[in-house]
Amino acid sequence: MSRSAEDEIVFVVDVSSFTKEGFVGTSNFAGKQIAIDFDDQNQGIFLNKEMADRLGVKKNSRVSALVEADKTQVVQMAVAAVGKVLRISDTKAYYAVGKDGGAVIRVRKS
Repeated sequence: MSRSAEDEIVFVVDVSSFTKEGFVGTSNFAGKQIAIDFDDQNQGIFLNKEMADRLGVKKNSRVSALVEADKTQVVQMAVAAVGKVLRISDTKAYYAVGKDGGAVIRVRKS
């Protein structure tokens, strides 16, 4: 089964600032700069509606994220919510992106 570009969202993330809970990374989506909040609370991924529609997911759907940093890791997580905020709440992703100050993250429906 082949995948199309619509089956995946790619974020090229650079860590831009730190918060009490984690850090904020910047990337681009649909031609616009976006902020992605990262923390290590393992709550899942929070997507905006356009991203969820592109992936064909809704709340409680499963996604996998390929985090390409110093080492490439596959992270499985649930969609915690679909709304306005983009947030990745996962220990593996948090430490991989934070350690290198950025990463390429490919999110796909599981």
